[in-house]
Amino acid sequence: MKYILLSLLSLFLFSCASSQGFNRDKMRSDLSENAVKTEADIEEILNLKAQLPKKFKLAVYFKNHTAYYHYGYTRWTANNKEHLKELRNDLIKKGIVSDVVIINDSILKGSKLKDIRIAAARAGADAVMVIDGISSVDKYNNPLGATYCLIVTPFFIPGTEADALFVSRANLWDVRNEYLYLSVESEGLANETRPAFFIENERVIEKAKNESLKNLAPDILERIIQMELNSRN
Repeated sequence: MKYILLSLLSLFLFSCASSQGFNRDKMRSDLSENAVKTEADIEEILNLKAQLPKKFKLAVYFKNHTAYYHYGYTRWTANNKEHLKELRNDLIKKGIVSDVVIINDSILKGSKLKDIRIAAARAGADAVMVIDGISSVDKYNNPLGATYCLIVTPFFIPGTEADALFVSRANLWDVRNEYLYLSVESEGLANETRPAFFIENERVIEKAKNESLKNLAPDILERIIQMELNSRN
């Protein structure tokens, strides 16, 4: 039994011996919905027209993403959603939107864009912003990790680091005809240094997620303001 435990310990420590970095292209590919398959699909998209009223009602949906990459999924918390509170206030104050409502999973009958648009329509919204995200964790040993050859040191020597990358994306869709008004993307990075047995992926991912959303909100505001200005011309 002792030898089995030692073998498992060695496997764990060597598996995070050096940094592997992040495959951003793969993450973005996993995050995208590849709905365009034929020339007919392309033609249909090109025929869509913007039709938002001057002051529109906006619905926001935080999509729980389940695509697997290094560390699997995204679950949005109430704390995450607070990052868009100031964005809501700014859009209303500038007279661009009349109201902003959050769509909860409880009123959805599916996870496709059409299902989200139907839920937004039930809420009386003219446009729906779908916020999605995906994470990756890179775990490795720093120079203090050399002390892990001793059995007890992984419990108290901070020789392991975890870097987290979170990519968030916001797409603004017309509820009536699925016209895409804008797409905004942002990254958040976070690091945690702890003893090997006390590194938690969830904790460092949450830090990166909040950083990503903090960066995303002003970009969304800027793009919506520019969209509104362009509609006047």
